[in-house]
Amino acid sequence: MKKIYLKNVSSLDKVLPKLNLTARERNEASCIAGERFSYQVAFIGNADIHGADRVNVRIESDIKEHIKLYDVKCIPVQMPAYLEEYDEDYISRTDGVFPDLLEPCCGTVTVSAYYYKSLWVCVENPPCGTHRIEIFFEGDGNELCGKSTFELNVINAVLPQQKLIFTQWFHSDCISSYYGFEPLSESHWEYIDKFMKMASDNGVNMLLTPVFTLALDTKVGGERPTVQLVDIECENDIYSFDFTNLKMWLDLCRKNNIEYIELSHFFTQWGAEHTPKIVFFENGEKIKKFGWHSDSLSPEYKSFLSQFIPALLSYLKKNWDISKVYFHLSDEPNEKHMERYGKIHEFIKPYISEIKHFDALSNVEFYKKGYLDEPVASTITINNFIENNAKNLWAYYCCGEGKYHLSNRFIAMPSYRNRIMGIQLYKYGIKGFLQWGYNFYYSFHSEKLLNPFIENDGDGLFPAGDAFSVYPGKMGPLASLRLIVFADALNDMRALELLESYIGKEEVVKLIDSCGEITFRDYPKDEDYIISLREKINKLIESFCQ
Repeated sequence: MKKIYLKNVSSLDKVLPKLNLTARERNEASCIAGERFSYQVAFIGNADIHGADRVNVRIESDIKEHIKLYDVKCIPVQMPAYLEEYDEDYISRTDGVFPDLLEPCCGTVTVSAYYYKSLWVCVENPPCGTHRIEIFFEGDGNELCGKSTFELNVINAVLPQQKLIFTQWFHSDCISSYYGFEPLSESHWEYIDKFMKMASDNGVNMLLTPVFTLALDTKVGGERPTVQLVDIECENDIYSFDFTNLKMWLDLCRKNNIEYIELSHFFTQWGAEHTPKIVFFENGEKIKKFGWHSDSLSPEYKSFLSQFIPALLSYLKKNWDISKVYFHLSDEPNEKHMERYGKIHEFIKPYISEIKHFDALSNVEFYKKGYLDEPVASTITINNFIENNAKNLWAYYCCGEGKYHLSNRFIAMPSYRNRIMGIQLYKYGIKGFLQWGYNFYYSFHSEKLLNPFIENDGDGLFPAGDAFSVYPGKMGPLASLRLIVFADALNDMRALELLESYIGKEEVVKLIDSCGEITFRDYPKDEDYIISLREKINKLIESFCQ
């Protein structure tokens, strides 16, 4: 008889392809009604498997229709993190294979006798009550090879709507490049819709909107494929604008429950010295009017913006809630860019005063000088903003936040380092969170297209997984477990907010800090803290809902 050894483990475990599995067995848990809950069934075969074999998998449960299974696939990683920025909170500091891709299970899995694999069990929108979930592994002729049993207590309560504004930068040009679609063609729009839906389903409620082709991660003098949503004509320095494609974008945002629109940057990254690539129709020809050849403070570009911004805002007022529109000047300016950034801010402020200005940065002086409404602070330097009582403070991380035990979502990091962010954001009252790579499939500086299934480090310049959280599957996006775990962190935040409505924030923070003060750098470095805290939160909420 083929025997399969099974073990239920947390969604925060990464089941490595090894003979031994040290993860703690967890056969029960709780969640809030309507919340998505995940756990894993780790499995390995005995000698009778003869190396590897396919077996059938089926679910028995009263909430069977709420359950989806995913085969957790391992991905090769060559660059786990920057060598000079290691701390001890990595699964491995060397190259290897790591579980990351969640591939929908087709009803069968391959079982190996040589290493553990896992099934990701996703319970979506479960009704309240206690539910038993049984997963059967069966051979030919329904021969039982193993059975997993899990008990899920779904509490009769409702999580509040997500307050946190969350943007994970959406790269529509990467979709057209990877699938070979003509930008803004019918097929491209179809897949933009699919990628939007997965983003929204996992907590993204603000979308980076390319009114201009993104002036991000582009080599000086290089360019990314044109996905500009506004068609522009120019005659005798008078501009006219066609918002047809922008309307299609906004319609898809509305369809996919996106609340906030984040306008693409009006100036180039790392200094705001130049303009985005902007194409016009001029005298019947399509030309690249602005770009690296254009100074950001040139009279010609100022004249263009003085006409474009009022027209754009007039359109958005009629087609979106203008209070939920944000704009950027330039990404990640530093102190040497202060003077130019200030001049740009002074010029553009009268035109843009009706919408909110935010940018990712590390230097608090930009905020203190009043150069932006809502600072998006790197988690390395966010304490400087907190100490200066920054209002409407956001947080972000990218490739550099792989040290000091900071939360991040690199493939080689343990998942507790991903999920702790929800607790941190709640405690410090952070308004929004930004991460740059939802689906960036280019190399560093966008010089070439990569295959993210095997090239996940920006061609050797980003820690693996930094640039994307979804994989480009044949029929649309495929989730990484990192995407799901961060969405769980957002639900932790909502659960904390619900508990706060019963006992107040001071008592909730005491609960959070019961194992020691939680900061962006200091927190228990294990999954037990998060799982235990969430169970305590759920039980307290349940006590108020009986």
